[in-house]
Amino acid sequence: MAKKKAATKKSAETVTTFSGLLQSRTRPVQQLARSLRKLVYEELPDAEERFISGRAAMALYRSTSDVCWIQPCDGRCNFHFTRGVDLTDKNELLEGTGQSVRHIKVWPDDDLDEVPIREWIRESVVLNAKTIGNGPTFHQVLTRLRKFCLALPDTKETLTWGIPHFRVGEKIFCGCAEQAGRVTIGMKADRADQKTLVKLPGIEVAPYSGHNGWISIDSGIFTEWSEIEDLILDSFRLIAPKRTTVLLGSPENQSAVKKATRKRPAKKTAGRKAAQKSKTTGRRKN
Repeated sequence: MAKKKAATKKSAETVTTFSGLLQSRTRPVQQLARSLRKLVYEELPDAEERFISGRAAMALYRSTSDVCWIQPCDGRCNFHFTRGVDLTDKNELLEGTGQSVRHIKVWPDDDLDEVPIREWIRESVVLNAKTIGNGPTFHQVLTRLRKFCLALPDTKETLTWGIPHFRVGEKIFCGCAEQAGRVTIGMKADRADQKTLVKLPGIEVAPYSGHNGWISIDSGIFTEWSEIEDLILDSFRLIAPKRTTVLLGSPENQSAVKKATRKRPAKKTAGRKAAQKSKTTGRRKN
């Protein structure tokens, strides 16, 4: 009997450094990518760098909000702008059909001073600043989420698709992302609650996962954090196994969650009222 042929497809390695991002690329592409990275840090000296692994591996750069991505490819680099659709592009150099992201193809023999990458980075920063306004920054929102989510039992933070997510065990129950410069919080809701919650300002059906009950909250519009924390807790209960949800009642965990949250107002907030009304209405129909 013939031996079973060994799998030849090699799984993509996790990228954790810029050198790791470039290791399978040709020398000209590596040099180009490093030049682009140098340009990014000249314009955004305090930028946070993080990575996406897989076939479309790339480096992502954020100041107060996401600005740009560097994606090494075969023979070139794609330079993405998260506010690409809003950028000034008189010569129509930017490509892409996504909701907001656009990219330009940069080749090793291109003169980077001739390509308006610097101008687009600066314009992106201005657009993000206008969008955020007096709202919270990504780091402010993420700090609050960490304090609350990691106080729940068996939770951890992971970087998935370049975005911070909070997991109970190995399953995601909350995430922090950006949409056109706005900081958003994603979580799972009961289907009946989802239909009611998305009628409130700042809450909408989450992209990609909305069909499974997920919602996306714009933290600059829906600002009632006690309500946000309640919704995250609901998401945790929907995702976590029963053996983990029972730990919510333990004295140790009650104390941890209490410390992670500010004092709850006695008055019910709009989202909680709406969700409870939806459930009550549903029971009456039955």
